[in-house]
Amino acid sequence: MIKAVKELKKEKFASIDHKSGVYIWWFQEDCVNKLLKPIGGGEMSRIQKKIIAGKNYYALYFGIAKDCRQRASWHMAQHHTLPAVRSGFLSTLRRTLSALLNVNMTAAENRVNNFIEENCYWEWSYTNDKKEAEKMEQRELRNNYYPLNIQGNKNVPKEYLSKLKSLRREYKK
Repeated sequence: MIKAVKELKKEKFASIDHKSGVYIWWFQEDCVNKLLKPIGGGEMSRIQKKIIAGKNYYALYFGIAKDCRQRASWHMAQHHTLPAVRSGFLSTLRRTLSALLNVNMTAAENRVNNFIEENCYWEWSYTNDKKEAEKMEQRELRNNYYPLNIQGNKNVPKEYLSKLKSLRREYKK
């Protein structure tokens, strides 16, 4: 299943079940180069591409969830409080987007929300359990190029991941 982030938020994630699964964040082509520029750009030819609603979208992030609805809400509606930022509880994707959008994490909530609502689709599928989701994630990260995944991502050059981690530390304010 796949839906626009704006639509999922509007329906309060009702179309997503409380089941384990995997998900992909699809980003509109127009924003991908600009988003990846601070870390040296992405190898666009290696990123999965899909036409959604007549436009090109690129798969920049792959994740797993014990509860898909909870994970969607966490990524799409989480508040950027100082305790969430300091403790590292802020979603990995939201931390990354804050840094790539050049905004301190505690001040980035509205900017990240607007960005994902205007530019992203969320695709998900259910698994039997979290263990199955973890195996799927390992396979995806081994076989595909997801430039915003940090952990377990061997397909993205080390220098690229190093820049991304450094940028995230810089904007952790």
